[in-house]
Amino acid sequence: MNARLILRQLPNHLIFRILHFSLISQQLREELVVSAGSIRLKGGGNKVLEWQPFVLWLANLLLNYAGDILGNLLLGSLPLEPLCNTADILLSSLICRYCIFYCPFDLGHFVTSTLAFRILATAMSTISQVLLIDRGVHLAGQVYGNAPIPMLVVGTVMGSGAEVLKPMASLLINRCQHNQMAILKLSNNSKLALFLSLLFMLEIYKNPMIMGFTRHQLMVHILVLTTAFKFLSLCYRTDHLIWLLEHQILYTLFGEFSRD
Repeated sequence: MNARLILRQLPNHLIFRILHFSLISQQLREELVVSAGSIRLKGGGNKVLEWQPFVLWLANLLLNYAGDILGNLLLGSLPLEPLCNTADILLSSLICRYCIFYCPFDLGHFVTSTLAFRILATAMSTISQVLLIDRGVHLAGQVYGNAPIPMLVVGTVMGSGAEVLKPMASLLINRCQHNQMAILKLSNNSKLALFLSLLFMLEIYKNPMIMGFTRHQLMVHILVLTTAFKFLSLCYRTDHLIWLLEHQILYTLFGEFSRD
């Protein structure tokens, strides 16, 4: 019981929050750089750094709390309730503005780009993600009477955060541009959140597939395996392996339709 209580309190620790916010801000900066492509200013500056500070702060804030906001919407709670913690908002803003994007000599970006930081931040972020998925599945079970689909949806949304909106955003953008080449697919992080939501749902149903693990035992096994998978993703591109696995499953179930 004490171990479970400590595990639940870890994501609220100051060090956890700093690493989590730094990782999200760093990922936002990398995505903006990729979106900007090879466009550079005449003086050699980056187009990303010309973005308005308020827009950058708002985007970073919504990314940090996307899982909680979307989860509250699906659970019938106040969607902006996670933004009521003023100290947490100030910490997120400080890290985004003065550590990742506007730090003197770009020192914050340099530190968060190192492999050592990514390993530490990934471990901390994995714990937060697994606990968030577990909480989402169990809250959805209480609200929707242990209905399987709502539990899977809420767990996946809370574990994916803003990434779960990418397929819908891609569809809307292509519709507005009258482009029929919209690619609708979940990110690997969303697929992982869906799989973990399924495991927590099976534990609620006491399904034999989880081999009799209790909720705490299942949590420990998931944390170890998920952390190992995230570390593997840092050193080796797992996209191709996941694609091969999905292709084999599709071929097994729908071989006549996906043979090519």
